[in-house]
Amino acid sequence: MLSDDAIAALESAVSTCDAARRDLEAALTRAEKADTDADHDEALKAIATAIQEWGAGQEQFAKAVDASTAPDIPMAALLLKNETGTDPMNARRGVPGVSVDGTDQPFDVDLSGMRGSALTDAITTYVEEDA
Repeated sequence: MLSDDAIAALESAVSTCDAARRDLEAALTRAEKADTDADHDEALKAIATAIQEWGAGQEQFAKAVDASTAPDIPMAALLLKNETGTDPMNARRGVPGVSVDGTDQPFDVDLSGMRGSALTDAITTYVEEDA
């Protein structure tokens, strides 16, 4: 069982990840529809920002798990889902360009067409890797 404080911290992290995923989806769509180089570059920056925010949410989730009574991320995710109905899947997805322990679920964002190359370009151009 998770404490109320742990639940609040985990739900906040999940909310951050969910919002970043929505932002990423929107930015990928913008990149797909960009008519000019400037529009495409702005979309790439938005993609990079969303990726970084998603990673920050995942780190927040991992820290909340560490501060909770849950033994690990998968158990915390299960307890959160069972106790509140909150789906923590986006906090557990492996996100390209981001490395967070416990993100062991598949990345399922649609990367067909130009979306995949836009993601790759955004990561290689704008996302700084941790040294």
